[in-house]
Amino acid sequence: MRPARFQQLLLDAAATLPGAAAKTFADTGNTRHPYGVVIEAGGRTINWQIAVMGAPGEKWGDHPEPEPMLGEKPAGPAMPTELAAVEHGLVAALLAADPGEIAAVEVYSPLPNPPAVGHGATIDLRDGSRAFINHVR
Repeated sequence: MRPARFQQLLLDAAATLPGAAAKTFADTGNTRHPYGVVIEAGGRTINWQIAVMGAPGEKWGDHPEPEPMLGEKPAGPAMPTELAAVEHGLVAALLAADPGEIAAVEVYSPLPNPPAVGHGATIDLRDGSRAFINHVR
């Protein structure tokens, strides 16, 4: 899956979060990261950067995006509080919107040793590509 298509999937999913508004980084003037979504909820603005690692052997550039590989959808995470609540809610909404392209999700905040970003997720896609959602300030 390419970054632009993943961003649209995430943006559509974020729009289903109760009481939240979602925009792309580009729509908010954020030029620091090429892909990402901004979620405004409960008086807070939270930025989620998107990065995608292509499937093995996939060629990007002028090549068209391959057809999605679909399968059974994974279960969503439990919902904790604060920033982690938005992280988990966003992942849950993404899984609900997923047509079956997502093979697995690892949410960062509950990990015993989360990565440096602290909040976000790694999304493994059935075509072999990976998407990363990272909380950025």
